[in-house]
Amino acid sequence: MTSQEASNIIKQLQELEFPYSFNKARKTALLKAGGIPTMSKLFAATGQNSRKTAGKRAVDTEILLREVQSKDRQSIRYMQAVARMNYLHSRFRKAGKILDEDMLHTLGSAVVELFRVVDRNEWRALSEVEKCAIGIFHKNLGQDMEIPYTLLPSSQVGWDNGLHFAEELRDWTIRYEAVVAKPQPTNDQYVRVYVDSVTSNMPKLFTTLLRKVVGSDLDDTMRASLCMEAPGPILNSILTLGTSFRKFALRYLYLPRPSFLAVKPVDDDPNPLSGLYNFNHNNFQPWYVKPSFWATWNPVAVFVRSLGGRAPGTAGDRYHPSGYDLMTIGPKPQEGKGLDEMRTTIEFMETRGLADCPFHSGKIKDTKN
Repeated sequence: MTSQEASNIIKQLQELEFPYSFNKARKTALLKAGGIPTMSKLFAATGQNSRKTAGKRAVDTEILLREVQSKDRQSIRYMQAVARMNYLHSRFRKAGKILDEDMLHTLGSAVVELFRVVDRNEWRALSEVEKCAIGIFHKNLGQDMEIPYTLLPSSQVGWDNGLHFAEELRDWTIRYEAVVAKPQPTNDQYVRVYVDSVTSNMPKLFTTLLRKVVGSDLDDTMRASLCMEAPGPILNSILTLGTSFRKFALRYLYLPRPSFLAVKPVDDDPNPLSGLYNFNHNNFQPWYVKPSFWATWNPVAVFVRSLGGRAPGTAGDRYHPSGYDLMTIGPKPQEGKGLDEMRTTIEFMETRGLADCPFHSGKIKDTKN
């Protein structure tokens, strides 16, 4: 399977087949980063785990991930997003505050959650071909992010195909979490900022309920590390019933999603007035959302505001309604910095050779994959 074929498969899965699960897997993987002590301590030390900054950091990270997951590897937007992530990570990696293991875990968490969430929530499981495509994509992304694979068992002899790589990365990630994911005060602080703040203006009962609902999507290791509660038997039964009904409805009551209703992870075209890209997805803080009637009054936006969220256009330019620039997105102290380093990364990526199959030099048993 070529990189382009893998990209096409992931695009169809993300936009037509499983947009809900891809979004949920992405958010769960981001939450799990706070369950790794070295990462949660870094968030706290850099001031990126406070209620003032956490909302923007979460949206910026999600945007960068959406960009790389939805754009072709040869596209300028993919290259800019990767270059920005590499720059934002570089000084912490050089200082030893972000370990290679943590980077590999972040990459692996995306694979773990994609496999887990689709299997748990969708009307069918991923096929081996689709898992192979996910493996090829993440193998390429990890290389572009300069993540070493020496910790993986087959790094010396090579992987048979994308499926082999994805399953090995998944298994290593789960083992790594079992060793290092332990409860820490900074882990608890991370959850109090990212989860509890959603219901901070509501009775405590709602905070407890939200923590249990979010905790139901985590395994025992990560739930304990994040200091979150497991859902009780009643809530677990309700959640299981809801998931079962959704599976049944999708399988027997819904037609396949047509292409004109594709769920786009990011806007394809820039804002014609600013030349920047808007982020038209509902969050409690409307970062990069262009004010419009639909953005303000769609049912999800109304529900978010009922819980204390802000409307697009609130506070003038505070939430950058004109859009985001992939060359400058990130924490405010880093805005406008790293441009030379990013251009060097992009120039290198533009000149790299793209093999038909990224595993062609490895041990290949099945040439069809």
